[in-house]
Amino acid sequence: MNRITRDNKYAGYAVVTDGLWRKSVSVVRSLGKAGYHVAVMGDTYATTGFWSRYTASRHVCASASDDVGAFGRGLFELLGSYDIKPVLFPMEDASIVWCSAHRGEILPLADILLPPDDSLSHAENKADTIKLAANLGIPCPKTYFAHNPEEAEHFAGLFVRRSFVVKPFHGSGAVGVKYLNSGDKIDWNTYFVAYGPCLIQERIPESGEALGVSVLMDTCGRLAAAFTHKRTEQYPNSGGASTQRISARNDEVMRQSVKLLESLGWRGVAMVEWKKEPVSGKYLLMEINPRFWGSLELAVRSGVDFPLLYARAAQKLDTEPASEYKTGIKCRWLLPGDILRYITKKNREGIGDFMRGILNESEEWDVSDKRIFLFSILCQAYLALNPKYWKFLRR
Repeated sequence: MNRITRDNKYAGYAVVTDGLWRKSVSVVRSLGKAGYHVAVMGDTYATTGFWSRYTASRHVCASASDDVGAFGRGLFELLGSYDIKPVLFPMEDASIVWCSAHRGEILPLADILLPPDDSLSHAENKADTIKLAANLGIPCPKTYFAHNPEEAEHFAGLFVRRSFVVKPFHGSGAVGVKYLNSGDKIDWNTYFVAYGPCLIQERIPESGEALGVSVLMDTCGRLAAAFTHKRTEQYPNSGGASTQRISARNDEVMRQSVKLLESLGWRGVAMVEWKKEPVSGKYLLMEINPRFWGSLELAVRSGVDFPLLYARAAQKLDTEPASEYKTGIKCRWLLPGDILRYITKKNREGIGDFMRGILNESEEWDVSDKRIFLFSILCQAYLALNPKYWKFLRR
């Protein structure tokens, strides 16, 4: 691997893992526009982030979720090729966990901003998150914690004439999430084999407004950036990743989100999810996503450039806290998320409404990086042929 030496034409250097993801493309574009030399890691040449005009170098390496040993070797080989410390952006859970476990070896080679190990562990465990929030007086849905199939069956039976949600303690997106009604049967033994301990939680009606509060805490635990969005569509329609969302403000929910993360001694980025209970009008905590989030592009377009702010915070450069942004900005995950949402939704909008603003609102489209839109189609079409990637449609 060629040595990467300082070149004064670059504002800085960065390494972005897991370049397949939409959020990774947003990081690459944001840093590239700011003048950074950006290296992207991915497990195949069909990695979407490889093909941004702002990607300076591509590095094919196994993902941490597939082969953690190969991922670590590949990452250290790449970091070792720099004569100047880059900023490291671990983008997925497995990458973050690996980097957290090896931060002592990484820090001499790269700048990285991660929460303490115990804080990360708490945030990744939905049960720990709910228990911590309850102790802080933060409102949460009625929740039971099932550690075995017998407990799960018992707690599910407590929801008489009510719907409820089953969520594994650990997991991201819609993986392992079940939406059930009173009396529905589920093979709890099979579920526990697949997902382990779970939450049995009251379901907030679909009509309840869903908010996400994105936060960046600097190396001293001070608030460096905050942003709120409202999700308006999702896929799967029963509950999954947002496919359409809009920038919004809710100062109380933002305050509660920061309070929760401060109690964990948080460092780096996280997104705290909330949902409004229609009857009481209260916003209830859903979970913490302890990483860059899928709707990152909306924050950037609204005026909170989290990737650049993360880079500056990791490098311990002074920045003014960023919490002012434009509200009412719309952004959608078009390929294939919103298309699949539209096809599968029963009471969907008319085709004219669906098409209105489709290009400008698409997070895949950027006028300065047009080819990434084409490669978003080509790469995903190629990966759709591999069953390994099918599960990611639910993210």
